[in-house]
Amino acid sequence: MPTLQDVARAAGVSKMTVSNVLNGRQGRVSPATVARVLDVVTQLGYVPNATARSLSARRSNIVALAFPGREGRDAGRVVPLTNPHDSLFLSEVEAHVTRAGLYLMVHSVNSVESTASSLRSWNVDGAIFLGTRADEVAALHATYQAPMVFVDNHGTSPLISNVGIEDRLGGQLAARHLIEAGHRRIGFVGPRFDEPGVVRERHAGFVQALEEAGLGLRPEHVVRCDAGFEAAVAASAVVLDAPDRPTAVFATADVIAAGLLKGFVRAGVSVPGQMSIVGFDDSEVSRHVTPEITTLRQDIPGKAEVAVDLLLDQLRRWPAVRPERRVLGVTLVERESVAPPA
Repeated sequence: MPTLQDVARAAGVSKMTVSNVLNGRQGRVSPATVARVLDVVTQLGYVPNATARSLSARRSNIVALAFPGREGRDAGRVVPLTNPHDSLFLSEVEAHVTRAGLYLMVHSVNSVESTASSLRSWNVDGAIFLGTRADEVAALHATYQAPMVFVDNHGTSPLISNVGIEDRLGGQLAARHLIEAGHRRIGFVGPRFDEPGVVRERHAGFVQALEEAGLGLRPEHVVRCDAGFEAAVAASAVVLDAPDRPTAVFATADVIAAGLLKGFVRAGVSVPGQMSIVGFDDSEVSRHVTPEITTLRQDIPGKAEVAVDLLLDQLRRWPAVRPERRVLGVTLVERESVAPPA
């Protein structure tokens, strides 16, 4: 079985350099050296002694990805990690955590208390929280003392390290694109937005752009829909039955846009001939339907990488951590689901 010394010799570096690479301290090593060491690790089939590493560092070398579980959500809502955004995010987080020489535990959250207890019992070194509410941040900080990074949390706590995107700008770009295409009755379809979060931000940007154009969002053109395909198919009927129905809709996720598309076409309403659609995320589903969906692209792999990098930085600095907020951009991707109103 190859040893750390074997890896160092084959890569032409010191044992300390190999240790830095495998323990996530890659800021001390050049990218070229990191790549060379990891290539040698793969070629030799080197497996670090996880027990020895964790004992010497007094760490478990386990980090958690925590997300709201079924019991922690309204009845009927889609559980995270089953939609395209979350499944891709999980895959990317796992890849970056593994590359740093750590192990990922995926944990379903049903309450702040049970989450803190579970993470402590597993001696998790730190955690990335996906889909938490703004009011949960303070409770987590009070009950769980370890590095934490939040994703898409729009809370205002000064304690929070968060990675997000320009959700409000995304809503603005969606509305402006539909307005420029000639639409004046535009609907909004997405989950609830009565608390701080990505949907509220997208809704706020959408409404702002409508008002800037002298338009408004009519209450009967706002349709509540959970982030799932079948829920969106059902919501399409609500859109079509609305008084003076809209000629276009903005869906807060591509999976919703795809479900709406199926529902509209099934009802005999052509897209984009009789109804235009703009989605959000630029997930694969937006390209796997006909017509392909115009959408707002967010860098999901980039968001995952930044979240892991922030957590690794906290692990290196702990307990002297500095809360950081990173915001990634969004861009409009024009495809085939938008046309002037009939």
